[in-house]
Amino acid sequence: MRILFIFLLSCFSFNLNAQIYNGKKAASIINDAEKIMINDQSDFPAYIEFKKSSKIKVDELLARWEKEFAIEYVLLSKEKDQLGIEHIKFQQTIDRIPVEWGVFTIHAKNNVVISFSGCIYNNLSIQSENNINFVAALKTAKEIHNARLYMWEDQKEENLLKRIKNDPGASYIPREQKVWIKNGRELNLSYKISLYSKYPLAKKDYYINAANSKLLKVVDRIQTTDVVGTAVTRYSGTQTITTDSYNGSFRLRESSRGNGIATYNMQMTGDYGNAVDFTDDDNYWNNVNSSQDEVATDAHWATEKYYDYLLSTFGRNSIDNNGFALYNYVHADLTVLGLSNNVNAFWDGQRMTFGDGNSTYSPLTTVDITCHEITHGLTELTANLVYADESGAMNEGFSDIFGTVVEFYAKPSTANWTIGEDIGTAFRSMANPNQYNDPDTYHGMYWDFNNEVHQNSTVLSHWFYLLSVGGSGTNDIGNSYTVNGIGIENAARIAYRTLVYYLQPNATYSDARFYTIVAASDLFGACSAEVEAVTNAMYAVGIGAQYQPNVIADFTASITQTCQAPFSIQFENNSMNGNSFYWNFGDGTTSTDINPQHTYMNNGNYTVQLIVDGGTCGKDTLIKTNYISIDPQNPCIVVMPLNGTANTINSCTGTLYDGGGPNGNYIDNADAIITIAPAGANSVTLTFNLFDIEPGSGSYCDYDYVEIFDGPSTTGTSLGKYCNTTGTPGTIVSTGGALTLLLHSDPGVNKAGFEAVWTCEILNIPPVAQFNVQPINTCSGIISFIDQSLHNPTSWYWDFGDGTHSTLQNPEHEYLNNGNYNVSLVVANSYGSDTVLYSNIVSIARPEVPVVYNDSICLNQNASLVSVGDGSQVWYANSADTIPIYIGDTLLTSSLNQTTTFWVQNAYLHPSEYVGDTRSSTDGGFYNNSGQHYLVFDCFTPCKLVSVEVNANGAGIRNISLNNSQGNVLASRSIYIQNGISRILLDFDLPVQNDLRLTGPAYPNLWRNNNLVAFYPYAIPNVISIKASSVLNDPTHYYYYFYNWEIKIPDCFSAKVPVVAYVDNCSNTPSVNSDDFKIYPNPANDYILIQLVNQMNIKAISLIDQLGKKYPITLTKTNMENEYRINVNHLSSGVYFLELADDKIKHVTKIFIKN
Repeated sequence: MRILFIFLLSCFSFNLNAQIYNGKKAASIINDAEKIMINDQSDFPAYIEFKKSSKIKVDELLARWEKEFAIEYVLLSKEKDQLGIEHIKFQQTIDRIPVEWGVFTIHAKNNVVISFSGCIYNNLSIQSENNINFVAALKTAKEIHNARLYMWEDQKEENLLKRIKNDPGASYIPREQKVWIKNGRELNLSYKISLYSKYPLAKKDYYINAANSKLLKVVDRIQTTDVVGTAVTRYSGTQTITTDSYNGSFRLRESSRGNGIATYNMQMTGDYGNAVDFTDDDNYWNNVNSSQDEVATDAHWATEKYYDYLLSTFGRNSIDNNGFALYNYVHADLTVLGLSNNVNAFWDGQRMTFGDGNSTYSPLTTVDITCHEITHGLTELTANLVYADESGAMNEGFSDIFGTVVEFYAKPSTANWTIGEDIGTAFRSMANPNQYNDPDTYHGMYWDFNNEVHQNSTVLSHWFYLLSVGGSGTNDIGNSYTVNGIGIENAARIAYRTLVYYLQPNATYSDARFYTIVAASDLFGACSAEVEAVTNAMYAVGIGAQYQPNVIADFTASITQTCQAPFSIQFENNSMNGNSFYWNFGDGTTSTDINPQHTYMNNGNYTVQLIVDGGTCGKDTLIKTNYISIDPQNPCIVVMPLNGTANTINSCTGTLYDGGGPNGNYIDNADAIITIAPAGANSVTLTFNLFDIEPGSGSYCDYDYVEIFDGPSTTGTSLGKYCNTTGTPGTIVSTGGALTLLLHSDPGVNKAGFEAVWTCEILNIPPVAQFNVQPINTCSGIISFIDQSLHNPTSWYWDFGDGTHSTLQNPEHEYLNNGNYNVSLVVANSYGSDTVLYSNIVSIARPEVPVVYNDSICLNQNASLVSVGDGSQVWYANSADTIPIYIGDTLLTSSLNQTTTFWVQNAYLHPSEYVGDTRSSTDGGFYNNSGQHYLVFDCFTPCKLVSVEVNANGAGIRNISLNNSQGNVLASRSIYIQNGISRILLDFDLPVQNDLRLTGPAYPNLWRNNNLVAFYPYAIPNVISIKASSVLNDPTHYYYYFYNWEIKIPDCFSAKVPVVAYVDNCSNTPSVNSDDFKIYPNPANDYILIQLVNQMNIKAISLIDQLGKKYPITLTKTNMENEYRINVNHLSSGVYFLELADDKIKHVTKIFIKN
């Protein structure tokens, strides 16, 4: 049994719920992608299907990814299949050292990329320490391996290897080989030590950390067949085989198939070097004897049939498609090699070895077992599935599949769906795995959660059985299924294509589902009966959902309105499963292009229709009514051409985008030119709001750039070349009436491009009034007005719609009352004036003003002023103050010697709320690489990011920025952060936008959470949602730097109202001694409590309102000593005077009742 100890890899996942993105979402992740599949723990998509319209060449894609993702690689192989598709396989490298299992394939036809599959590692910390040499690493590996005899120590084995390889330099001696091996979220430089021992028999790869000589991983290289059971039969009857003639006899060797097939006799030893030929005098191999030599012809004939099947079915020349010589070693004494018995067979990377069984089981050279072992070689030389966990189970599953396929090919009349039945009894069944205590359902009955590879292999082989012959039933997880079989030949074509061209070394069952569907689509078309059967067979074994055929028509255009024709629009087709497309643009023209660009020649509103025909998948139609609007009242929006020169822009204001529009990228290898030259303009001002152009190789923009010229052509004075290296151009002003832009791109990376707004100035003409509003806090009534008028106005007159006015250019105004307001602006210069009126442009929703109660007091007494509202009551000493003197319903003033006015407002005060991960010192580590990372979040209401918690590995200044979805900086702060955990003040105003970014610096040395557990989104409902990190295609498994965000929603305030404390000298009023009693609560709702302090003897009590009306009072004794209750719930809200009289004096206390 093959055993493998290995950690989880970036391209490995047990999760069946791989993320699949189609259409627009796929293109947003990888440019020009139609479909993307991302494993939950991958840093890069495992599969990318490119749009049919992309036409990107292989070398162009590689050049783009080299620059964009810093990928290094070497070519491994090229292979063209029977569909004419070339599969170009690469090995990822870093500093020319291979990244173990970092293998990817580009699938192309006529050099145009169709798709990508495989595993690329990125965004990992590189640990390149090399503190030990190869000798020390070899010593560590040998100590762990602990063998009595290694193959290279046996000269006969060494000589045999040289002969097999036809290479006098071939040797089993381990050679020095460095690789990068993934360990958690790091790539560790390690020595890969391959040890092949003879006693005990073991072939393993050891990965020894070059930094400290520790073992990182060990991978078993011998792939075995295990058998249990009873009964004995014999194999394949009389068959024709190919041998060679040698010294008057015949040997089980031949050279007509590839580089040869040979079968050797190990004579019940463990020495390959002592193995001899099987011979026959007359080439009639009837050598039945006590040594069971006849089984050698079974292995030989089965190997010939395997070769013939690959060649005749797939045009494949042996398992490597290059004539790989196939060697069988029969009559091996496996116990000498350290195995427990001889009931076994295995592949060791270069040959098949067969045990003779025992008294119960005959030799293991049946067709299905022999071809099972050869398939391990096919797998090793193609997908190279790691022999552990789910990839190891599929390694075994594919061996059972093709062992059975060749059995049906070689002996169709007796072939069956069990494995090993000819040696005595079967030990696995593809038709009914449960019969031998094997699972037929993923994670179902008999599934081994310790991932024994033979045990769990039957999920894949049972899928193949159902795909071939069909079936129905209910699986172990309750899925009722029906599968219509497609025959073993077509099923084998799908399985072969999946194994040879698509699966990566650490593939999972989820990957197998995805790629078998891709392979079936390649061979038979999307929505074909074969794709349906593949999908439903996977559903039957518990992997994925049932087949759902569908065609979905969908399209978008990044810009759908502008101010004048002609108007060119690039339509983006986001439909699914379409083969042909019919567009009706609503202006009498049509198109059958996938992603057409159409120019509307006249103003008007246009309805666009798309009809998608998916053949057997069906049809779908989408109609968007009045989708395109070209009207002088619309804003002027212009998109540059993707390449070439555009018509000159003549309008005075508008918005300009690169050729990709608001949502797409500009293209590679292009020069797009546009001129802005409004009629009569004296100058043109161009302001860049968004800017994302590929950075240059150093301090210059030598790859892609925007160059701006002062004038109507590119012959004018250059005002600069700009890219992400230089940063945004900001605002550019021409010296004359025109500006010209050139967007140049090289064949490599392309980016989001830019958005810019232009305005023009025309002298000697009246101004054109324009303005915008910016709500500072609509629930507090404060609005900022921004003048955007053209042609140099010199005076401004604002009417705010509430009876107030201003002559400032950019005033700020406070609305006192709620409602919708019309605002007008009159601008003028010496040539004339212009007026613009915007209806209902301001909407105010402030809290209602409170109800207030003044107080009258005697000289040098304290006034009790009351404010009643539905929020908090905020008091000020003056109307213009912003800092309150008190918050609460009742303001008890200091002693006053004159009538004094205070101000109060009703406020909705929002306390700080907290959101985000709180694990600032666990489940991660300090991150200090050069890449800048950020958290992605949506903001649903204007609010302030007050502060965040960070954990720094060393004190220092760090720059933290707030960016929009394009990466443009909205706000930034350079903050001194102390060592350890601390809270830092940011005070960022957050706009209502999606995909905002909170970005850290390069080399931050701040704590990053990377425990691979996704808790996203972190949200305050209707306020903010932190939804991902910046890690490409693995955004929810990391959390960068900024913990426990403090969020503050703006407070809302009513208008301020005055409250007066009237002061009287009270010369005729007796003094009041309030030390004898306490009255509370005040203000009161339902009752008043009177607490007598000094044994006061109450003679009379009354309650009087401000008009002098008296109300009857009933005193009720409470359970507290000297405490009485007065019910007031029947009284209206207002101010009352409670009079208490004793033997000497009448006490008067003001009471506020709120009912």
